[in-house]
Amino acid sequence: MSQEGPILPLYWPWKDTERRMLTAREFLRSRSFSLIYLSGIVTIWVTLGFGHWGSLSCETLGEQLACSSAIWPNKLVDAPFEFLLSFFTSPWFHNDYPHIKFVIISFIIFTQSFEAEAGSKSTAILFFGTIAFSSIVAGIIFNTGAYFWPGNETFTDPMSRSWMGGSIGLMGILGALSHHARWKWLIPTILLSFEYWNREYNGISEYITWGHLSSALFGFVIWGLYLKRIGTITTDEKNKSTSPEG
Repeated sequence: MSQEGPILPLYWPWKDTERRMLTAREFLRSRSFSLIYLSGIVTIWVTLGFGHWGSLSCETLGEQLACSSAIWPNKLVDAPFEFLLSFFTSPWFHNDYPHIKFVIISFIIFTQSFEAEAGSKSTAILFFGTIAFSSIVAGIIFNTGAYFWPGNETFTDPMSRSWMGGSIGLMGILGALSHHARWKWLIPTILLSFEYWNREYNGISEYITWGHLSSALFGFVIWGLYLKRIGTITTDEKNKSTSPEG
């Protein structure tokens, strides 16, 4: 598949994977997840403002809603139902303008392109599934580390703050999008270069860097397995239809 695909599988939002212009109805159907998500985060940003990077400064209404909707690692143990629910509520809130700008631009370029390839349902499942995977793995690591090494800031710092935004789910989609490129290594190379800049020059937290990279790896692996599975099913169905018994 990847040998026959484009070098970069990116499409204008108003076109399909064959570069055909979509009707208004086709556009709404083919990009429904991206449209719903972008409309939601922009509406929350305009009406409620941003969340907060800190752990205790939840003063305005927007910050209070963001704090209650965010992922808190300690809730994995203290409030597991709220922890699970936060996989679906945390992506709608963002901490500041650069944070939401990065997500909006990336959705417009990458996520809607993947949605054109994979469909809205699969895109939504992969997006929230990546958040769930990364949150559970990180929650286990942080809680375990803080329990056995309570004085180690590597574990206590991420335990004391909230986590929100759509970048983790986005990274899973970027990893998956690699399978639709002619050169599977191209998007990972771009992603690694971006994360290097993000860490060294933009000053992003090392926790976020590792979260982004592990999420991209998850998306790459899980989507690769899915494509292999449906490819096998399709081949089996073709074999059955062409067999003498069929």
